[in-house]
This record gives sequence, structure tokens and C-alpha cells, in this order.
Amino acid sequence: MSNKILEPSHIITAMIAAGVVITPASVFAQEVSKVERIEITGSKIKRADIESASPVSIITAAEISMSGISNVENLLQEMSFSAGVAGNATNAYWTSGGYGTAQVNLRGLGIKRTLVLLNGRRVVGGGTGANSSVDLNMIPTSMIERIEVLKDGASAIYGADAVAGVVNIITKKEFDGAELSVKAGITDEKDGENQDVSLTLGGNFDRGNAVLSVNYSNTSAVRQSDRIECSKFGTEDGTFECFGSSTTEGGRALLSDGSQVQFNQNPDTANYGDDFGPYDSSIHSFKYIPYLNAVSPMERINISSFVNYELNDSLRLFTEAIYTKRKGEQIVTPRNGFAGITVAADFQYNPTGQDLEFQRRRNTELGAPFFFQETDTIRIVTGLTGFLKNGWEWDIAFNYGRNTGTDGWTFDIDPDRAAQTLNDSICTYDNSNGIPCGDWFGVNELTPEVIEYVKYRREGTGGNEMRTWTVNLNGDLVELPAGTMAFAVGAEKRSEKGWRDPDSTVLRNGLEDPISGSYDVSEAFIELSVPLLADMSLVKKLTAELAARYSDYSTVGAETTYKLGVTYEINDEIMIRGVQSTSFRAPVITELFGGTNGENLRTIDPCENATGVIATNCQAAGVPADFVQDGTTILTSVGGNPKLGAESADTTTIGIVWQPKFVEGLSTTLDYFNIEIQDAITSVNGSDMLKLCYQDPNGFSQFCDTFTRHPVTKQVSELNQRPVNAAVERVTGLDFNIEYQFKLLDLDARSSLDITRLLNHESTPFEGQPTIDKVGFITEDQGSYTEWRGNLSFSVMTENWTGSYSLRYIGGADDVNGGDFDPLGKSVDAITYSDIAASYRVTDGLLLSLGIDNIFDKKAPYLTSWNDANTDVMTYDLLGRRGFVRATYNF
Repeated sequence: MSNKILEPSHIITAMIAAGVVITPASVFAQEVSKVERIEITGSKIKRADIESASPVSIITAAEISMSGISNVENLLQEMSFSAGVAGNATNAYWTSGGYGTAQVNLRGLGIKRTLVLLNGRRVVGGGTGANSSVDLNMIPTSMIERIEVLKDGASAIYGADAVAGVVNIITKKEFDGAELSVKAGITDEKDGENQDVSLTLGGNFDRGNAVLSVNYSNTSAVRQSDRIECSKFGTEDGTFECFGSSTTEGGRALLSDGSQVQFNQNPDTANYGDDFGPYDSSIHSFKYIPYLNAVSPMERINISSFVNYELNDSLRLFTEAIYTKRKGEQIVTPRNGFAGITVAADFQYNPTGQDLEFQRRRNTELGAPFFFQETDTIRIVTGLTGFLKNGWEWDIAFNYGRNTGTDGWTFDIDPDRAAQTLNDSICTYDNSNGIPCGDWFGVNELTPEVIEYVKYRREGTGGNEMRTWTVNLNGDLVELPAGTMAFAVGAEKRSEKGWRDPDSTVLRNGLEDPISGSYDVSEAFIELSVPLLADMSLVKKLTAELAARYSDYSTVGAETTYKLGVTYEINDEIMIRGVQSTSFRAPVITELFGGTNGENLRTIDPCENATGVIATNCQAAGVPADFVQDGTTILTSVGGNPKLGAESADTTTIGIVWQPKFVEGLSTTLDYFNIEIQDAITSVNGSDMLKLCYQDPNGFSQFCDTFTRHPVTKQVSELNQRPVNAAVERVTGLDFNIEYQFKLLDLDARSSLDITRLLNHESTPFEGQPTIDKVGFITEDQGSYTEWRGNLSFSVMTENWTGSYSLRYIGGADDVNGGDFDPLGKSVDAITYSDIAASYRVTDGLLLSLGIDNIFDKKAPYLTSWNDANTDVMTYDLLGRRGFVRATYNF
């Protein structure tokens, strides 16, 4: 939807003119206010108080330090307001977001709908090319002063993407002295070693301050086989059994007579090289658990600097510079690369005497490759900020970010060359022409020459770039009977681009397309804080917060969003707050310009064990009644859609803040949130597309054209999945927080409790499809949406030492597929993780800290839908008990 009624230049002119007209001339003679005013997340108006209509959670540097966490991602994903899946730096379960990247998912609405800011400004996307969200790995925890999480839509303040909320990471910008911090950690199983070293130097000079920080972090691998017994659990007669992958060693094939055979996996068998027999999954399946990580190794170095320099009493120059290099890798199962290759009956190594088609082959002779990533991210912000004579504050800044990366596999199989080695009109048995014929029929029959011919290093490159100019002005407009009316206005010009260049062999085989795209956006906003009533009976203070933002994208046109917020302080104890706002999200580069890329995604074929109308339609399409799906994943072609438009959202939050006088140090909040997204960008997952097609082939005919079946086996050989503006999503829930600071046996104590109760998490993928509510369920590929999540912390402290206990609660949930496919995995009980930490100041300069996470060694629960680790790795803890020690020295 496009709205071209107002141009940005007209809005800016009108806002500035309005400010000049409203402000009395006498204001220009006033001196700059000496009251410290700060900018809180959710508003561009700097103010002396921190109360706002929008709910904001704050995580302090002290809390981060006591947690022992080295990655911002882990910290945020453990909070009660997070749900679903997010990019995960520690395992290999995230593909579309970029392996090794770290992101956050507020309210379970997806990483693309959470806006991440650094010191109130946008950050370039991270990953290895054309990525859609910030890689939190680029921000070392040692430099964080606090994290502010705005838990409602904020497009009127910050622009697109702030649909579910905003994560604003505030760094330490002023520091005097030197600090060295060294941390080391390890699990109870004596693996997963991690180290973190940071050095921060800072000092004040005549007219400013400078800070330099260097951080190094290193994490070692933890194999899933060291934590769980099977690659895939199933149940047999009420007990757990282990199953493996249908992509087998030695290879299996479809013969011309329609039978499926497995080639020999046992070198001790007589006549080994020519042995084959009927395929049996219980005998031939490949156990792939040793090839998966619970934690993947990662190495990161970060250099950051912050400089503030007063040019004069009313003008300040500031710069922020951050550079991050990240290296990571994830072990992966031996490659396949053989589906669909045909072999003639008279091929010398073919023992069957029939023409055949290779179905799958796990090529263990080549070994197990690793995914690898290496990224470089740079961010530079520079600008000026100053004060006018009337006390108004202005700033102008340029924000540049660039991320480049290389990723791939240490080796892969070239399917074109593999096919050549099975065609003796191209290959030779004596390798006289450099193309050796290969004996792929059974394990360990390949010659080194064949392996060398088909093997190649797969390596792609890509990146992201962002350039942003911003100008802002804020201050007090006029005195009203109830107080001072304040304002903020600003404009932004931003350009972003992303690119992805696949490996040349991948391109030649048509396995992946390059990506290249860019867009520009011009924006302008105005925000007002209007005191309506004050010092009346039952009204200590009533304030309205108004904001509007105009955004014009080169890709999707113009959108205007607004915010109307109210804070109503009844007295010194009780405040009621509420916000009604609109938000939007413009499609990112991969959604618009992404080329075809094949991914093996978990997909359930409804024709297996089908009943009723689905069984009738499956059989009418030629799928036999006794059909059994071959494995749990299907090659799915994903990509972009240049016709996409913007999503739009309406957000409502209503809350109450209570600080009772009769309990000193106690503060409680209760907030209700309702987020509804229209024209949501969605890709209907493969399981749903297949199910809808066979439920109603006429009514949902568009989905019957998205996949193909093998003409003989009737297995789905390929799915096509593209994003469209079709979905409606709605999330409602309650956030409860209680903070209590008190004395305990003459010790300073503090307790905090955060609880989120999801009421609804509904999605309707497109008009005419039933609405699905995820609340209380753990989904196939979108993570956990338990009704209850909570965080409890308790700490006591003296001048020299601090001790803390924290608890993370995840409510019980049902597996969406548990009842149909595996009764023992159909649900999980609530689980709690307990952590303890303590610190002691040995001298004025030396602080020692230690902590133990998951002190009761809680195991991740078994689930049906997660076919690798048998659990939801984005929600539950695979590592078990682990500890850390840290020494921090100031000098």
C-alpha cells in the first residue's frame, strides 16, 4: 500500500515551522537547563524522569557480569519475553539466517520483526551475505552498560522492523582507567571449554573522554553424541528405540523393475563388492548423531572505541567505531550429492544387471566436512551534537556499517562429476582420460582417483552494507498549565544493500542462485509529550505521548505510522499507562531479491498413514495406500518474490505500575500486549502445502503445483516455497514484573521476578485456511510457545562480595506431532534451570567471580518433532551443568 500525500521535505518544513511558531520568543534567552536529561528507548525526547507509556525492561552490566554469559544472544533468548527460534551461534540448526549468527526473537514473531539498535542507532545486518538481521556476536558483553528492551511496536519512533519491539544495546562510552578481565568456563562433562579476555582503556582529557576496548572470545565444540544416545528416537512397544537417516552408506537405488535395493555396507561379507539386497531402514539407516554439535566452536575478536570531544561549551563531536572478526564452524554429516543419478545395466561396477537410479548415498569414504564461516563487520558512527541558546538539543550523524563474509563446506561432492564417473561413455575404467569410472556400489569401493575427481571445496562470499544520515532536534516547546510540553523532530536518509555470490561449482549445478539487491528509504518523524492534567484530585499527572513517522521506501512505497500513549499517575504509588500504535515491516533483500536456494527442510508427507479425504486424494494422484515417506526432510527450493509489499501491524499495550509506600523498595508492573499483523510475509511450510493440496486439490490447487513426485516411488522429490503477503498473525499476553530491594540480616538484598503469560499466538497463513494457535505447543520448526515463561533472580551484597541465585522457568507444552507419530514424545513437563554466582573483591583493584549454570544438571526433554537432537535446541539446555571463573583487575 502506497501513500504519497506528504513528502518528507514538506513534513520536516512543517515540523520546524510549528516549533518556531509555538515557542515564545523569550525562550531563546533562557540558558541551557542544568537538569540531566536522558533518552530512553521508545522515545526521542530526552527527559529527566524515566517513566513512559511503553513498557521497557532493563538488563544492567552487573546482571550480565554475574550471569557469566559471553554472548548477548544467550542472555536475550533466556528472557521471558522471548519465544520461538532465533539464529543461534552455538549450533548448526539455523540456515536461512546464516550459520553461526546470533539473533533475538521477541514475542516469537520472528527475528525480522525485532529491531536491534546500538546506542539508539541501527546496525548493519550480519552473516555471510544478504542477511536480514543484526548479528549480536559483534557486540562484546564487556562493553555493555545496559540493554533496554522495548516491548511494544515502535515504528513511529524508529521506523520499519520495530513490530514486536526494540532491543537497544547501550555501550560504555565513558571510562577512566584500565580494566583487564579474564574468564574461563567448562562443562561438567569436561568439554565445551570457553575463554573470554577483554582489556578496556579509557581516560578523560581537558575537553572530552576516549575509550578503547579489545575483546577475544573462544568457544570449543560439544558433540550431541556426548549428550544424547540416538540421532533420532522413536518408540517401539512403549520403549525408546534409535533410528537413523534414510540416506545410507554404500548407497541405495531404484531398479528398473521397481524394487529398491541397498548396496553392501559390510566389508566382511563374501563377494562384498557385488552384494546387494532389499532396502530395510531398520538395518541400513545411517546413525548421524556423531556428526552434529550441541555447541559449535567459534572464535571472535572485537575492537571498539568511543570518543567524545567538546569543541566548545555548546558543541560536541562524537565517534563510535567497532570492528569484529568472527570465525565459526559446524560439523556436518558426510555429503550425499547422488539423488537422481542414473546408471546403465551394463556399467561394469553395477552388480544388479538392471538399469537403476541412485536414490541416496551417504559418502562416508570422503569423510565428514565442516561448515565454516568467517565474517568481518565494521561500524563507524560520527557526528555533532549541540545546544541552542533556548536549551534545545540537536544532533547530526553519519552511520556506516559493512559486513563481509565467506562461508561454505570444507569439501562437497560435485553432482555433475559424480554422474560422469557412472557413465562409461564419459569415464574410463583405467582413468586414461582423467575421468575415472567409480564403483559407488557398496562402502569403501572408491579409488582415490574417483574421490579426488568429485571432491571440491565449496565456498561462497557475500555481504551487507548500510549508510545512514540522521538529523534530530528536541527540547521544551512551551509551558502549559500542567507542565512543560516537549518535542522531538528528525529526519533520516538510509540506503542498504546485500549480496551473495555462491561457489562457482554450485552455480554450475544450479544448486543456488546469486543474490543482489538494494533499497533506499527517506523518513521524517515528530514526537510530542503533552502534559494534560496535574496536581488534581485522583490525578497527580496525566501526560499524552504522540508520534508520527513518514517512511518512503524505493521498493514498497510510502507508509505512515503513529503512536498515541498515555501515562496517568493517580498518586505517588500508582500509574496507569497505555499505548496504541501502528507499525510496519518492509521486506528485506532476501525476501525481495533472493534467488533459488535448495535446503533440506523437515517436511511431513500427509499420504503416509492417510485417512479419509486425504487418503482418497493421495491414491487418486497415484500414491499407493501403503506409502511410507522416505526420511523426514525434503529438498525445498526457497527464494525471493519481487512483488512483495510491506506488512502492517497494530499494537496495544495497557499496564499498571504500583510502588506501595508501605513496602519501601517494592515496585510491580503488569502489562497486557496485543500485536496484530496484516499482510504478513509468509512462506507456507512444506508440510502444510502438501496437506492442503490433498485436503482440497481444487480449492488449494496453487499448492498442488509447488511440488513434484518421483514417477515410480511417489516420494516428493522437490518443493518450491516463496514468500507472499498473505498471513494474519496475532499475539496477546501478559507481562508481570516485581522488583524488591530490602535489607536481609543487615545485608543489601534485591529480588526480581519476570513472568510472561502467552494468551494467544495465532497465525492464519492465508485467507481460507484455519487459524493456528501455537500457545502451549512446541512446533516442528518454529520453536517453543509455552504458556508460561519466567525469570527469577535474588542477590545479596556487601561492600566486598555479592552472591546471586537465578532461576529460568519454561512451562509445559505439547509437541504438535507427538500424538500422531510418537506418543512418548507428545508432551513435556515444565522445566526449571537454576544458576548461582558470586564475586569477591580481594583488593581495591581485583575482583574474583565464579558461577555454576544449571546446577541441578537438568536434561533437555525428549520431543518428537526435532529429528536431530530429539529436543528444541533453541529453548532447552543441551549442555548440562557448567561453570565459569573470572578475574577482573582495575589499574
